[in-house]
Amino acid sequence: MPERKPMFDKQAIETLQEGQSIAQANEAMATSAEARHVVALPSDYKQHDLEPFQPRRRRARGKMETPDLQSFAAYATAHAEGGASIFIEPENMRATAVLNLGQPAAPGQADNKAVLEPTTTAAYNALNRITAGKNKQQDVAEFLEDWTEHITCFNDEGEISPPRAIAAVRKISIEASRKLENEEQALSATRSAFENITASSKEPLPALIYFRCQPYADLQERQFVLRLGVLTGEEKPAITLRVIKREQHQQQMAEELAERIRAAMGSADVAIYKGQYHRHQ
Repeated sequence: MPERKPMFDKQAIETLQEGQSIAQANEAMATSAEARHVVALPSDYKQHDLEPFQPRRRRARGKMETPDLQSFAAYATAHAEGGASIFIEPENMRATAVLNLGQPAAPGQADNKAVLEPTTTAAYNALNRITAGKNKQQDVAEFLEDWTEHITCFNDEGEISPPRAIAAVRKISIEASRKLENEEQALSATRSAFENITASSKEPLPALIYFRCQPYADLQERQFVLRLGVLTGEEKPAITLRVIKREQHQQQMAEELAERIRAAMGSADVAIYKGQYHRHQ
């Protein structure tokens, strides 16, 4: 008798089993969606999203980025859903609108956002560079020359004209004096040397520099007070310029940005907070 062949070969059986598993998995997922939102599936089970093949997306999600406050406000107003919120980071001067954050009773996916990063002005960029660390005399002198119309200089005796302040910075020199002390005692004698290093200039050196500028394109002009310091630890003097109360300026600018956004969004029901929002899975 000829050998009887099986009705289904191994591949056909595996295909049927796979189809049955898919049907069971789909049923389990549908049930879980209505119940506890948790389902157990085989480790090799893969989901395939059919959204790319549909004429429309299921929901809006993405990120819009702009340096323009009006564009940010218009986009956020047009796309905000219930519970939408804006988070402002004072340290980075950045505002993030989470447009589908939702409410505690009905949370959203929080993956549809708009981000505003205002453009810093050239003057504020120059200020940040010169206050970032130690500077050469030439760098500070050139900073003062380039931004003369923005600065007012003072020392203990009062205001100094910018040309005199610039000349003072260029003429800083380091002087070292050595003092020898000798002490005689009944049973011993000690000798020590002290070196005193001072920085001086032929012109009156400014102690404070007032720098006025508009820090960001959408914010008002403000005045920054810089304290000048001279470091004498090396062969040539180094100069530091430190912004007094920098953190306070950052907080005030963040508050001003929040006010500008609120005004630009009009009656839109969007809450504004200080801080960052992190979405967790």
